[in-house]
Amino acid sequence: MSLAETQLTLRLSPQEIYRLDNFLFAKQETKHALQTFCQLEELDFLYLAGESGTGKTHLLIACAESVQQMGKRVIYLSLSELVKTAEPAALQAIEQADLLCLDDVDAIAGLPEWEEAVFHCFNRLHDAKGHLLVSAQQTPANSSIELPDLRSRLATGLVYQLVMMTDEQKQQALILQAQSRGLMLTTDVAQYLLRHYGRDMPALMAVLQELDKASLQAKRKLTIPFIRQVLANG
Repeated sequence: MSLAETQLTLRLSPQEIYRLDNFLFAKQETKHALQTFCQLEELDFLYLAGESGTGKTHLLIACAESVQQMGKRVIYLSLSELVKTAEPAALQAIEQADLLCLDDVDAIAGLPEWEEAVFHCFNRLHDAKGHLLVSAQQTPANSSIELPDLRSRLATGLVYQLVMMTDEQKQQALILQAQSRGLMLTTDVAQYLLRHYGRDMPALMAVLQELDKASLQAKRKLTIPFIRQVLANG
């Protein structure tokens, strides 16, 4: 099995539950576009732009899993991880996928060999009539990608801007994610997590994952005293 084929499997653990129905969308238009895109019919290239913590990785993995469950071949790659561990040649032959999800495309900015490899990968995928879902912190118009051809190719995608959640939305997102895990998380407990363990969503999801595991082992509900106990010992 190639590096590319193993990426989606390696990225997820059993405790990570990324679905479209447990993501709190600021705009229903974005949710509808992703649901439509996952049918692999009308749209062939979507581009999600947003700051760190706006849910880009959640949405890419959610779409990847949704399409994979349809029996399609899916490849998910985090470019920020890939550039540290592999060579641009790792992008060879991945155009065979029905859906290619490239997370953190900003990570290749200023790396000529990677920019060239991604550009040619996009072209091969397009020729093979594959579908492409990309995430980045900046929109194509503001991208720091230096290769003009790649910048032009990125600009052909349908762009959706993700925005940072308010504290109230983060509470709702935590409650939704907890429900996906079979946990009951009250508003008071969600507020407590926000007050005491930061407002960065990836960090909060990591805390929730730890609490999920502890709750299962101890067969305890998620109460504030139990959370204090678990995280004090963590």
